[in-house]
Amino acid sequence: MRSLLIAASISALLTGCGDTVVPDSRLIIGATLITMEDGPAPTAMLIEDGKIVSLGTEDELRARNPGVILTDLTGKTVIPGVVDSHVHVRELGMDAIKVDLVGVKTVDDIVARLRDQRPDVPAGDWIIGQGWDEGAFADAGGPGGYPTTEAITVAFPDNPVALESLHGFGAMANAAALARAGINADTPDPEGGTILRGEDGEATGVLLTLAQALLFDVVPDLDQDQIEAAIKAGLTQMAAAGVTSVHEAGMEAEDVAAFKALAERGELPIRVFGMLNGNDAELMAQWFDSGPLDDPEDWLDIGGIKVFYDGSLGSRTALMRDPYSDQPDAARPTARIALEDVERLGENAREHGFQMAVHAIGDAGNDFIMTSYERRLAPDAAGEVPDHRWRIEHAQVVRPDFAERAAALGVIASMQPSHAMGDSDWAEDRVGRRRIQRAYSWKTFQDAGVPIIFNSDLPGEPWEPMQTLHFAVTRTKLDGSPEGGWYATEALDRRDSLRAMTMSGAHAAFQDNTLGSLAEGKWADFVVLSDNPLTAANIPDIHVDAVYVAGELIVAPTTDTPD
Repeated sequence: MRSLLIAASISALLTGCGDTVVPDSRLIIGATLITMEDGPAPTAMLIEDGKIVSLGTEDELRARNPGVILTDLTGKTVIPGVVDSHVHVRELGMDAIKVDLVGVKTVDDIVARLRDQRPDVPAGDWIIGQGWDEGAFADAGGPGGYPTTEAITVAFPDNPVALESLHGFGAMANAAALARAGINADTPDPEGGTILRGEDGEATGVLLTLAQALLFDVVPDLDQDQIEAAIKAGLTQMAAAGVTSVHEAGMEAEDVAAFKALAERGELPIRVFGMLNGNDAELMAQWFDSGPLDDPEDWLDIGGIKVFYDGSLGSRTALMRDPYSDQPDAARPTARIALEDVERLGENAREHGFQMAVHAIGDAGNDFIMTSYERRLAPDAAGEVPDHRWRIEHAQVVRPDFAERAAALGVIASMQPSHAMGDSDWAEDRVGRRRIQRAYSWKTFQDAGVPIIFNSDLPGEPWEPMQTLHFAVTRTKLDGSPEGGWYATEALDRRDSLRAMTMSGAHAAFQDNTLGSLAEGKWADFVVLSDNPLTAANIPDIHVDAVYVAGELIVAPTTDTPD
């Protein structure tokens, strides 16, 4: 049973009904239906066996289907299930065992959070946290722009402390954790990573990009039961917010095993499209041998390759063509994988039917990846270009010709409205007035014909769909700042933004024939909202009243009555 909250039994309601009831059949009436398809808006939707079989007026569908069970949603709005097309759901589900550091401003704030949330940790046990903003902390002063972790060492001398950053491009560790990891003045920087050091050469406790592996390789691993529990917890949270399908970005081997086990037991509450960790050569060799996983029921498909290429803008590790505008000496632009390895992955992806999805933040990083795509997606001997749907994840800062090149090749820009708002306090400082005009450029991309998908990249920034929609259409934070929006000309309108969160997300996973809109023959995945997101005065105030996946109510009961 996939339901999270099961509606009351309707068997009693059927007693005495004069007409024959079609099993697993219901008619949705009363709601405003936003189908995301072209054409007149229907007023009723008929569902049978988990799929939408007809859309039209209430009168005509009731006349053709006497005795059907009615779900009256008068006053509500129904939208297609949201496709969050770039997530890290295991990390979301693991938040229960991590100290929440979102919003901290200083190392002293971190210490206060750790003490508050982990007051009685036995000596020697690890303390794990997540959420300090590497972009904000990079301006806090100290070696490389970052503060030292001395205060954490003083507060927790007997516990190793490992703290992941908000976007995954930095880590903090106290002295006990550095000792467990064997990191000291003699430890060389690993390729693609940096150990920040003081004047004495000793590690300050801040590790950037691939140097984090030195720390997290010694943090105790979760077992498969724990991973499965974290995945289910994360998916359940997302379902409650109106997400019915996710694209899991960067599956490790143990994640694949956990997702497969949950799918085989029918325990995935919502749908998953998996993107494998392309930086893991051994994992990719196995999957190139076996080929993609295509589930005809669309509960678990694995057909993408997520590659981490450069770093992040906040930590000054993204690859930029010209120096950073602020503290260029503190910048450490990083390629987390060699470009020739990306090239080989692309060649194998095309041969074996996988989709490429490469993380690129800086203008040089995006340019390198676009050039690689242009080579790998060149027409074949017959002059044909495959239906590749390859993606660039983030595409934050780009060169002037990027949009034209992406549109010509049909490369999808996978973008996060929350990142623009989260980065808005410091992004212009990093790249300067000229380059910021080519950053977070949603409207520019759309006008050039670039396919766009909007997603959350959770956990980290606010990720619920109505929050994402708010960021996309207003370019303001949840508190409404800055007034008038941050570079508001790059906002998209409400319908286009919602399409980027539904139809376009399904298309990006080759699932547009079955998901992403309310249309005949597609799965009955839909969300019941308290208000219309296309007209509501304040989008974040809209709440989710119910969620259906394959016609089954999984979040919040509704009242059913027989016709």
